[in-house]
Parts: sequence; C-alpha cells; structure tokens
Amino acid sequence: MKKIILLFSFVFLFGDVINQGSIQVLRSLDINDNFIFNKLLQKKYKEFSKYKKRYFLNVLNNGIDIIPIIKSKIIKDKIPQELLSVAMAESYFTLNAKSDKHAIGLWQFMPATARRFGLRIDRYVDERKDPVKSTEAAIEYLRYLHDFFGKWYLAVMAYNAGEARVVEAVVRAKVDKLCSNLGKKCRHDPKIKEYRKIIRDYQRRGKRAFGRLYKLYKKLQYVHIGLNDLLKYQKGLKRQYLPKETREYILKILALSMMFNSDDFIRYSNTYILNSGVTPEYTKVYVPAGTSLYKVATFLNIPYKELRSYNQHLRYSFTPPYRYYIYLPYQKVAYFKNNFKFTKRFMYVYRVKKGDTLLKIAKKFGVSVRMIRDYNRLGKYLRIHQRLFIPLNYRYVKYRVKRGDSILKIARKFGVIPDKIIKINHLRSSLIRVGQILKIPQKL
Repeated sequence: MKKIILLFSFVFLFGDVINQGSIQVLRSLDINDNFIFNKLLQKKYKEFSKYKKRYFLNVLNNGIDIIPIIKSKIIKDKIPQELLSVAMAESYFTLNAKSDKHAIGLWQFMPATARRFGLRIDRYVDERKDPVKSTEAAIEYLRYLHDFFGKWYLAVMAYNAGEARVVEAVVRAKVDKLCSNLGKKCRHDPKIKEYRKIIRDYQRRGKRAFGRLYKLYKKLQYVHIGLNDLLKYQKGLKRQYLPKETREYILKILALSMMFNSDDFIRYSNTYILNSGVTPEYTKVYVPAGTSLYKVATFLNIPYKELRSYNQHLRYSFTPPYRYYIYLPYQKVAYFKNNFKFTKRFMYVYRVKKGDTLLKIAKKFGVSVRMIRDYNRLGKYLRIHQRLFIPLNYRYVKYRVKRGDSILKIARKFGVIPDKIIKINHLRSSLIRVGQILKIPQKL
C-alpha cells in the first residue's frame, strides 16, 4: 500500500516526466526504468522544461542546418537518437565552439582524439569544424565506447570524462557494493583490501597503473550496478565516483532527450526541426588545390559569409595546396560542376616588407592585384610583416640571383633544402651567377 501511495505521489508531482517517451529514452541508453524517479533527474528536467524551454528552442532553430546531418548519420548507423543531445550539450550545434581545454567543434574533440578517429588537423584545415566528418568521427568514437563498456549511458559519460575515469568509477562503485553486502566483515576482508589498493594505486600513478585496474574491472563484471549507484554522493570524499561535470553531463543529456520527446515541448515549439527530414542542405564537392571561396561565392551568386559558414573547417578563404573538398548548397552543385572553370593553384606565404605595394608584389609573383585581394582579407593599407597568401600556378617561385647570393643563402631565405634548388633548376653544381633566374620550390 505504501509503495502505491509513493508511486502516486511521484506521478502527481512529476507526471510530465513519467511517460512512455521518457521511459523509452532511458531504455535506449541502457538505463533502468526506475531511474525515472531519480531526484537529480527530476530537478534537471524541471529546470529545462520550465525555465529554459525558449532558450533551447532558439538553439534548435540555430542548428537547423546541422540537425539533419546528425540525424541522417544516426539513422544510418542505427544508434540511439538520444545521442543527438550529446552534440547539443557539447556545442549547442555551433561548428566553431571552443572550450577552455581547447576542445573544438560540433562534438568538442581534443586534437589527439580527433586524429585518432580520422579527422585532419593541419595549417590549412581543422576537420573538427566539419559537421559531416566530425559527426562520423563522433559516432565511431561513441560506438567504440559502447563496445568497450557494453552500455550507452557509460559510453556517453566516457565521452565526457574519458574511458579510464569511468572504469575507475565503475570499479569503485562495485567494490563498495561488495563491501556493503559483507557488512561489518568488509573492513577485514582480504579481497576488498586488495581491490582498494589497486584503486588507490591507479589514483596515484594514473596510466601506468591502469592495466591492473582494467583487469579488476573485467573481473567484477558479475557485480551489477546502475546509474543511480554511480551518481550517489559519498559524504566526506573529495573524489566522488565521477567528476561533478560528468554527473551534470549525463543528467543534461537525459533531461534534454526527455524534453524533446515530450508532447508539451512539441506543442510549445510548434517546430518541425526535430521531426523533419534528414536531407542536409549542402553537399560535398572536390576541387583543385587553392580554390578561392570568394571566387566560388561570386560565381554562384551567393554571399561569401553564407558559403564560409558551410566551410568553417577551412582555416583560410581558399582550399589547401592539395586536392580537397568544399560544401556547396545542394541546389547549386550541378550548375557549379558543369560551368565553374577550375584553376589549380598553390599558395606561397609572403611577408610584406617596407616599400611594398600590392602592384609590386603582384608583378614580383606574376599574378594580378585582384587575385591577391581575392585570397586575402585586405584592408585599405598593407602592414609591414603582414602575411599574404599568393596564389601561384606552379609549385615554385622565380628568383633573380643578386650579388653575394649563394645556393645556401637562397635556400635558407625560402626555407627549402639546397639540393632541391639544384635539382629543380638542373644545375650541375652549386655555382650560380648574378642575374640568373632560379626556380625556388614552394614550401607547402
């Protein structure tokens, strides 16, 4: 009778949370149905649905170009749709989001993790800001974490805290559960002492002691715990099972997913965003090295800022000095492929010197002033030491030998190997003469 009264009380107080949609969210992430009664989850849900509903609606509207991309990948890879909330929690669907820890992009990848899952980061591109490739990498990472832990909610927490930190949390919670089952005997039990020694050793030594902790993690798989156990606050301990940030993170993911699935939010939002189609607004097109976004935008008669917003993974207003891709509005692709005249170009980085003008620089490299302007965001005046990107038709620049020059001096000036200058100019030796024109390999 008391249980019935208690359940009725929960339904009365939190009836908007306790519904089939919310239960389905928990089940999708491998969480026990009883977690619906968790007070921390109830509090987070109430905070979002009552006070931040309009804010989250604005976030969804801002992500109108991003959400279809994520949804299409989630459907293709057959993973829980609740993982859409991970992207929202990480970046609020902002491609250039950056954290205090230097994680970047839609899915907030750190450089090492990004490269581990196939994202390219170099002086020309940062694919953490590519909505398609970063989403594919994030799904691959989450799948890896799911295979590692066997449960989606653990994978989500590990995405935030790292695999090792979640392994430690699970082991500690399981050891504590074994201890509580033993009662007063726990304090003197040799196995519990051994287990806690392994945990302390990991806490002191980190990665060097992870091997033993992981073995213990595998050994204790027969001990069953849930999310309630991992979120339990331990009085007097500075180091809880999980960092505060991670505890908040999983609650945020759950509360967001439940809110998005609630009839109340759908009625309130009157929006098709979360239930719309999964066809992205733009698509990938491969282009030659050094293709100018300014030129493409002008050709397609679309604002440069709009085209740039699709291509935030490019560090500059042109593509790298190797074959690469850009994203274009879907409806413009056929016209672009059939009519745009490609010119393969290579970039030379030039530092402005005293007395330089755009005309002088253009003549020096054999390009037009307009072309230099197209590849650089230039104000009214040049600044000494300003860096300009010069689009070239070849992988080398021409250099006229001056009095006092040598192959070694020229090589140091341009940052290349002397032998490369000798080879590209078909020289029999390192002897050169004043006035001689040399081809200097471009340093890509």
